[in-house]
Amino acid sequence: MMNSYPVDERPLVSVFVITYKHEQFIGQCLQSIVDQQTNFRFEVIVGEDGSPDSTRQICEEYANKYPNIITLLPAEKNMGAIKNGIRTFKACTGKYIAMCEGDDYWCDNSKLQIQVDFLEANPDFSLCFSSVWVKNAKGEDLQYENYYRAPYSDVYGIEDFILSERNLVPTPSVVFRNVLPDPYPQFFVESLVGDVPVQLFAGDKGKAKFMENKLAVYRDHVGGVTKSEANIELGEKDLLKFFHAFNQYTNYRHNKAFQQRFCNVARYHLVTGSAKLKGLMFFRHYLKWFAEYLKYMDKVNIKEIAYYHVAIFAPSLLKTMNRNNK
Repeated sequence: MMNSYPVDERPLVSVFVITYKHEQFIGQCLQSIVDQQTNFRFEVIVGEDGSPDSTRQICEEYANKYPNIITLLPAEKNMGAIKNGIRTFKACTGKYIAMCEGDDYWCDNSKLQIQVDFLEANPDFSLCFSSVWVKNAKGEDLQYENYYRAPYSDVYGIEDFILSERNLVPTPSVVFRNVLPDPYPQFFVESLVGDVPVQLFAGDKGKAKFMENKLAVYRDHVGGVTKSEANIELGEKDLLKFFHAFNQYTNYRHNKAFQQRFCNVARYHLVTGSAKLKGLMFFRHYLKWFAEYLKYMDKVNIKEIAYYHVAIFAPSLLKTMNRNNK
């Protein structure tokens, strides 16, 4: 049974959907959203990014079928995920924003009600997310921990998002208070990544609640735009740039966590990156990341520095030392 609310009633929730080349999936995505059973009105804002397949046609069919729920933002040519995401966020008018990209879907018709009820009752929380099923294009189950860090609490703070080397928050499970800054800072508009910035903007305003119930499905498939090694490397560099800009934007309120994250990144590149390089490239890489490592260390630890230098310059010796210590 469809929910029915006055057209002029302001939606409590805006569902953010961006989609590109998702003809195989977008119908299931949109159907899972309009099937939500709630005691409040919600809207669905669909940013369709000039797909060359039938994605736009399917979105138009759903927008025509559910005109009081779905607003379609078409694009005549491809804008790219971030520009498309920004314009879609700007069109969201609800007190809360839920996210579900066009190749994912929701698997519980009470998802929105459960999460909004929690946020309404707990004003000190700004974000709510859940566990998800991870499936491939055929619908086969995949291992959660291969895609997201295993949850270790039911309450998280912004420091957890800053320090986690793997994403804690499955995007299709997210509902957050509409606390995105207006106007959007330029570093957000120019960012190549979208999910972690949203987590930080929301996390800066309150706590995050994790729910164990699997309320959504994240789909891994070969068409995902972030799957290539080049895009992953580019995304990591861009995220580090975003972290620096966000740290300044928040007047360094979370500086201790950011400093630790920058130190962890420098240590990782110092050790793992050095192993892949030779000659002059090796020394340039070493000097750059060793300087970064020292810059962000909370305090100089001679034993730690010595250990990592053995790992860099004499890895075979380190293996021998580790075997002897067992």
